[in-house]
Amino acid sequence: MTPARSDSARLVRLRPQDPFDLIRLLARSQSDPRKAVAELVQNSLDAGARRIEIVWFNEKGRRALRIWDDGSGVFPELEREDALRQIARTIGHSHKRDLSPAERREHLVLGQYGIGLIGFWSVGEVLEMKSRVDGGGARVLRLREDKAQGEVFASRARLLDEPPTFTEITIRAVHEGAVNKVRPPRLQAYLAGELRGQLLQHGAQVRIRDRVARGRARKEFVVEPRPYLGRPLDAWRELDIPGFESARVELYLVAPDEDRRGVVSLACGGTTVLDDITEIDGKDAPRQPWSGGRLEGVIDFPELHVAPASRRGFAHDEPVAAFLAALEVLERELHALLEEEAQRRATQRQEHVAREIRRAFRSVATDLPDYDFFGVSGATDGPGRDASAGSGSAEEGAPIAAAHDDADLDADPEPQDSAAVRPRDADLLFPPGALARLELSPRAVRAAPLATRSLRARTLDADGRPCAGDVQLTWRLEGAGELLEEGARARYHAPDTGGGELAPTRILVRAEQGDVRLEASASVTLVRPDPTARLQGIPEPHPVSDPAQPWRSRVQDGRWEYNEAHRDYLAVADVEARRLRYLIHLFAKEVVLRNFGRPGDAENLERMVEVLTRLDRR
Repeated sequence: MTPARSDSARLVRLRPQDPFDLIRLLARSQSDPRKAVAELVQNSLDAGARRIEIVWFNEKGRRALRIWDDGSGVFPELEREDALRQIARTIGHSHKRDLSPAERREHLVLGQYGIGLIGFWSVGEVLEMKSRVDGGGARVLRLREDKAQGEVFASRARLLDEPPTFTEITIRAVHEGAVNKVRPPRLQAYLAGELRGQLLQHGAQVRIRDRVARGRARKEFVVEPRPYLGRPLDAWRELDIPGFESARVELYLVAPDEDRRGVVSLACGGTTVLDDITEIDGKDAPRQPWSGGRLEGVIDFPELHVAPASRRGFAHDEPVAAFLAALEVLERELHALLEEEAQRRATQRQEHVAREIRRAFRSVATDLPDYDFFGVSGATDGPGRDASAGSGSAEEGAPIAAAHDDADLDADPEPQDSAAVRPRDADLLFPPGALARLELSPRAVRAAPLATRSLRARTLDADGRPCAGDVQLTWRLEGAGELLEEGARARYHAPDTGGGELAPTRILVRAEQGDVRLEASASVTLVRPDPTARLQGIPEPHPVSDPAQPWRSRVQDGRWEYNEAHRDYLAVADVEARRLRYLIHLFAKEVVLRNFGRPGDAENLERMVEVLTRLDRR
């Protein structure tokens, strides 16, 4: 509500006593020198530059930074002196503010306040902007830190072949506190993430040349959009915001076994404004599902009113309220996806443990014929398995199914030609191209019944390097067995043919990028196991929670059980490899007890498992 105004009230216009005090305030608000450099690179992208070069060099004993681009230049319609004076006279106002949010999104132009230039105060003492358009005379605008006056003067061409149109910004006398932050390696990593959206949209080439490095130190860095390593979630590409422009969504799923935490950032017009969207509402409670580390990517909402100087943070106004309301719907959908994925992973994990235990005991069955194995049944049977097979009781002494897959047949495939993907010197000069080749490794799969083989698809450009851009991969199985796909990798589970022959089987993968569609395939051959193998069942470890009892494992009514509430199991449950070894030790205890056990041996073997578990923790 607007408060009533008394008849005696008079309007007063706000006016700064000293306008330069406001300029000083805005300039000092930018405390991150990397962000200030990113603002200058962003201006080059806004001007349509296709080539941007950043040079790190020494000048009179101090570090200096130069940013050169071949864009259209600032105010290209004006004479160079008029254009540079216009920049100095309009700090705090930008012609970009007149664009609608849709136009800003289309052009990926974030600047709205005309203060990106004075952010150089956080980098160095002097800024010189040199501009030339259409072969005319070059002019230079020189600004000094904390000085209210600048100067514009003519500049002679340094090179005979100087381009007819270019912009060059040089920051001299870089502050000692900023040197380490804007060194080429760190600046490359920062720009690759900060300007990821704009770099993808514009396709500009950004290179950093280090003229300070000596000897064999790296002297050239290519700034490429930071890739996301997770599995793309293509079901969410856009988030509808009622009454406002839609937000662009790019999300990826991080596998739980990866030793890293995924982060989803918030961007505006292709530039990061919030590193972690978990903090978007400012509450102390973690915002799910973003805080779980299972998602990575970016959400770009072009109608944010970003903090003018630092470009970090934004006003919590009506567009943000609408965005948060729409975000809650997306969060519920993602939460359901993660729950489903967790359930699927738990099922796969249980099946994986059974296969690994079976493999571990194959050598025992082959080399130690004196051992008789249990007929162990599980709570559930694997896909395609007869529930009655191998379900005899412990007293029957039926043998367990053989682990028919050889270790050398189940290793992850290596590239057919590793030299084809090895980085070359030329790769440092030219960025990878679009999808041109698709390779599937291995091309021929040899697997024993019930064995698992890994396959990998590689998407390459015309030079044999990993291609740029997003590629949609689709896997397909033609024949018997089971195929589990995980992005560029897949795992094939061979069927149990019961001694019969395997029908012709193929594994196909299809890659799509724009109008390019490629397909590769691998044939599957069933390898017969050693007929002397004695294992004929799969031990299915069944978890039972019994915290009040000291037992670790037991065989009851033909089912092998382990106590998931025992302190030893809890100590290894979080690490898959240690958990598997613990279960192998438990099953070894049961096998020894069955064949050679005497009264009192059970407790001794339990102690042995206790010791082995402690050794594994070390």
